[in-house]
Amino acid sequence: MQNKHILKIVVIIFIAVSFSGCIHRFKLKSEPSVRVLLHSGLNNITLSSDDNIIIETNGMRGKSPSYAVWKIRYEAGVLSAHMGNKYVKNIGDYVSFFPEHPWGTIYFEGRGYKGKIEFRILNDKMIVIDNIPIESYLKGVVPYEIGNLSIDKIEAVKAQAVAARTYVIRKLENSRNKYYDVYSDIRDQVYKGVMENSNVVDMACDATRGVILTYKNRPIDAKYSSTCGGVTADARELWTNKKIPYLTPVIDAKSFLIFKGKPFCSASRYSNWTINYSKEELFKILKKNLQKLTGKSENDIGDIKSVVITKRGPSRRVIEMIVYSGAGEFRIEKNNVRMLLKNDTEPSKSLPSTLFTMETQGNKIKIIGKGYGHGAGMCQYGAMGMAEKGYNYKDILKHYYRGVHLEKVY
Repeated sequence: MQNKHILKIVVIIFIAVSFSGCIHRFKLKSEPSVRVLLHSGLNNITLSSDDNIIIETNGMRGKSPSYAVWKIRYEAGVLSAHMGNKYVKNIGDYVSFFPEHPWGTIYFEGRGYKGKIEFRILNDKMIVIDNIPIESYLKGVVPYEIGNLSIDKIEAVKAQAVAARTYVIRKLENSRNKYYDVYSDIRDQVYKGVMENSNVVDMACDATRGVILTYKNRPIDAKYSSTCGGVTADARELWTNKKIPYLTPVIDAKSFLIFKGKPFCSASRYSNWTINYSKEELFKILKKNLQKLTGKSENDIGDIKSVVITKRGPSRRVIEMIVYSGAGEFRIEKNNVRMLLKNDTEPSKSLPSTLFTMETQGNKIKIIGKGYGHGAGMCQYGAMGMAEKGYNYKDILKHYYRGVHLEKVY
């Protein structure tokens, strides 16, 4: 009996070891490149480089000296490129420019860029794309997303680098556009090319090279925003009806009792905020924004009578408001709540986040809230606060994205 028992244990261990060795880890053969849409709709661009420039078009290649000035034009449905009185012939709908050496930079529209700058025609417009290795791309994203921070916050910068790298690698997996993978603005991640004097950013990106966040062996949807206000958002409060395990509410403090302790993001000026309106002022904003959200005319919406919060999500963020008017009621949900309370006339009075309450006193309405941005995933000010308290980037990431793994994928 004892021998049979030992044999059974050995078999169980063998099976466990065998299956653990078969787990598929997400891995890339080498550092990928990403195609970033920089501009769409410009008709003229002037560029130069501190290095020799390689020009490619329709299978042809040429070279021009450093600091030569090139003018690229879109006119009558075709591209043209010339340097002084020298033209590149037979461009058609594509031409690219890139430095001869890795240290070179292409300059145009007041900024410097690494990678290959591509000009194409899409939907009768000239589009400009930076085709660039991911690690170079990150050095043009991280300082514009979290700031060009001091060395004492480098762990927060590392966390931002990993989150941004994860985000773009996931986007590459799902890219369906023929010419570009990501936008260079808040539709994806803000990318502005080379930033001078960004040593801390460079160090953080280099120290985490190839590291991403995975869940069930796939890159996560690494959302992040400025200030969570004490608790991060649940993805179901914003974009989806499906639970995403690593995008659920996280108390942003060492103590679980958040309002008895200071959130990590308390240094943000949006940690607490108040917006004051008269009823007339707020109702005017609601009416204007309802037209955009519903597609209805001013007459179809009618005079606004009142607005109430009707539902909150797991993090206590507002996920539904109803606006009552002479024409009926309008139900606004999830991320559209911020659009409902957007103030185009006074942007500083737009709703910073959906973690708020409303108080009515006579003809006055006070909106009292916490946080800035959608609130899901990593809180950037919280990451800075954690870094200052001695947490490393792995601690920070595992705090905000629960149940994830850090993997070096190239």
